[in-house]
Amino acid sequence: MVPDGVIVSGFRRERGLTIRPGVHSVMASPFLPDESLDEGSLGTLVEHLVNAGVVGILVLGVLGEADRLSDAERERVVALAVAHAAGRIQVSVGVTHQATTVAAARARRAVAAGATAVMVSPPVGSVPGPSLRDHFRRVADGLGTPVVVQDHPASSGVKLPVEFLAGLADVVPPGSIVKLEDPPPAPKMAALLARSPAFGVLGGLGGVALIQELDAGAMGTMTGFALPETLVRIVDAHRAGDVVTARRRFDEALPLIVFEAQPGAGVALRKEILRRRGAIAHATVRQPAPVPDPVTLTELDRLLAGRLATA
Repeated sequence: MVPDGVIVSGFRRERGLTIRPGVHSVMASPFLPDESLDEGSLGTLVEHLVNAGVVGILVLGVLGEADRLSDAERERVVALAVAHAAGRIQVSVGVTHQATTVAAARARRAVAAGATAVMVSPPVGSVPGPSLRDHFRRVADGLGTPVVVQDHPASSGVKLPVEFLAGLADVVPPGSIVKLEDPPPAPKMAALLARSPAFGVLGGLGGVALIQELDAGAMGTMTGFALPETLVRIVDAHRAGDVVTARRRFDEALPLIVFEAQPGAGVALRKEILRRRGAIAHATVRQPAPVPDPVTLTELDRLLAGRLATA
């Protein structure tokens, strides 16, 4: 189901294509003050990201509070994101689950709803080897769209060696990529690209290592920094060969990137920035979760001074 007045034209033309290089923004899941899903803000947030120049969005990622949504809410978020994107940008959907059958079913529902790609992280506590390889194979089997293999030990607790990641190229669809978030990411990216040129690689980690990731060969980033147009300018300059400008822009943005990416507090800070920018109506995070205290908000004011006016 899509909301009245929203055209989904052009989205099927994405089917079968590779994931585009550039910035894919990890979307927050907006909530009303009572913590119910804010469908209106989901639409304004998609529009905000389109206007920022991103090439794609990821819904139901770690920082989208995916683990705090019901199954019905998950499907509603996917339907609304696809509808509002309306073919203008790619839409990837996080489908990670502890059970292979559930992750595979989520992936198929996402594709049926119009997703361009699905993102899969290892089940918590799993071990790289034949069983985990089979997990990715079964999720990807017959999918017909690229898979984003998320290498994010902070959320999964699983370290994926370069050799294991490279081997997944044989079991996921053509055009699939690795979202590499195992710090420090750049050396591992370079090693993976040297071993498996078939894989593209995106960075993440809030953007804290973006310039090093690009230097190592990343095709862009998939992260949720709340000033996405800043990331777009950095990536575009680097891809155009103007590394000096890319590095200067990165250095200017880095204090805010690091501040926003703080473990635990990052989701609430990101939502507060998005609220101030008019992208969402409320900075609500589902509880239990930290909310910014006055000291943190004062520092945020200082870091944002002058940036929102020029964003």
